Amino acid sequence: MALTAKQEQFAQGLADGLTQADAYRAAYSASKQTDATLWANASRMASDSKVIARVAELQSALADKQLWTRVDSVTELADIARGVESKAAEKIAAIKELNLMHGFNAPTKIEMGGVLIHRIERVVIDPCKA
Repeated sequence: MALTAKQEQFAQGLADGLTQADAYRAAYSASKQTDATLWANASRMASDSKVIARVAELQSALADKQLWTRVDSVTELADIARGVESKAAEKIAAIKELNLMHGFNAPTKIEMGGVLIHRIERVVIDPCKA
């Protein structure tokens, strides 16, 4: 059994990375619904087996179209880092990039200095001139 047009639009929204609520808003007229009702309807729609299957199908198609993935980056950098023909500088650069990608570097602390000036202005309104 095929999805309705609105179910398809909802599934495409989920596959594109929208939240359930945002995908539901995009597919259905939900402006008069309370947040609780909208969230319940979006959750119910997202748990529908036909919608789940369609989202998985769309995500798989998107993954096939990606030109470069994180896995591709890690694989290539690891090959450079371990490569016999790679120069020392290339190996070091690849290892640094891998460490950065995986969050192995310590957070960078930024020192900020300066003077903060507060200005308080008192305005007296003359009721006779108003």
